[in-house]
Amino acid sequence: MIGAAIRKDVWLLVRDRGALISLFVLPIAFIVAFGFMFGGSDGRGEPRPIALWHAPGDPRGAAIARALADTPGLAARPLPSADAVRAEVAREEAIAGLVVPPDPALPVELAIDLGGPIAVRGPIQAALTGAVARALAPPAPAGDSRSLVEAKTPPGIAQPLRNVSSFQVTVPGNAVLFGFFIALTVAMAFAGERRTGTWRRLLAAPVPRWKALVATLVPYAIVGACQLAFLFSIGALAFGMQLAGSPAALVVLSLAVVYAAVCLGLLMASLGGSEKQLGGIGSVVLLVMGMLGGCMFPRLLMPAFMQKIGLGVPHGWALDGYYAVLVRQGTTIADIAPQLIALLGFGTGFALLGILLFRFER
Repeated sequence: MIGAAIRKDVWLLVRDRGALISLFVLPIAFIVAFGFMFGGSDGRGEPRPIALWHAPGDPRGAAIARALADTPGLAARPLPSADAVRAEVAREEAIAGLVVPPDPALPVELAIDLGGPIAVRGPIQAALTGAVARALAPPAPAGDSRSLVEAKTPPGIAQPLRNVSSFQVTVPGNAVLFGFFIALTVAMAFAGERRTGTWRRLLAAPVPRWKALVATLVPYAIVGACQLAFLFSIGALAFGMQLAGSPAALVVLSLAVVYAAVCLGLLMASLGGSEKQLGGIGSVVLLVMGMLGGCMFPRLLMPAFMQKIGLGVPHGWALDGYYAVLVRQGTTIADIAPQLIALLGFGTGFALLGILLFRFER
């Protein structure tokens, strides 16, 4: 009886094209869009062009161009005049520009919109200031090839992958965002079964009620696991996403995400409401949770208090775990134990509250 109920729910979900599109197709569209937004024209870390003008033959300008070429993520784009540099920045065709005056006594002009968000403007301004400083610093003694600054990961922090693309972040971000939408599917399924009387007929079957409840949830856990496996496979095969840590850690973390999402669906179902009400309110709640957790905008770029608030939803913990597994080399299950414990805690809390509020005879 329970097996038949599970097969029935799986079949109904497979035939629901709208649900399949929202769970499997829509996330790919978001991954592509966010990947291109955060990674440049191809989403794989192509250097951002910086408009540059200097007088012909000016060694300072040539040195700055070489310094830009040596700066990860930046590349000089020579223009015919200083006004051309300023105009390109004003038209937003370049995020910033450098104007090297012929007089060495004058400072290099950094053309950038000072009214732009500090989270966007700050890193570019700092990188360009550093590149100019390196280019115009006094030359090193003969035979001394040391650079002014050398970036190193300090002891105690796992080494990251090299040449990490933007898809390394956008794939898990959108996988978590849409992975939790299985909760809305679960809640609407309960509402639909109550409306059609299917749930009442299932309760009339000679099985314990807890088994009937589990039988309704199992198909969505299976679909949720398949959804995450599909999205990460597409991320690796189509977008070059890499796995820095243990594959077992990725699998266990994904199962914990599915557990939390399905249990959240049980809680949403226990609160009741029609399918229309659940679709309207539930989707807004899930989007807000995803936004707070960093699915749409990295938490590291948020204010400190918002970063703490992001850990109040399971999305934030899930993304921290995925970042460690996908970016930090050698990450194991033990390394993401805090994230796993948090996700299991969220899921168990959702489940207990959902069971407490669930009314079988509604």
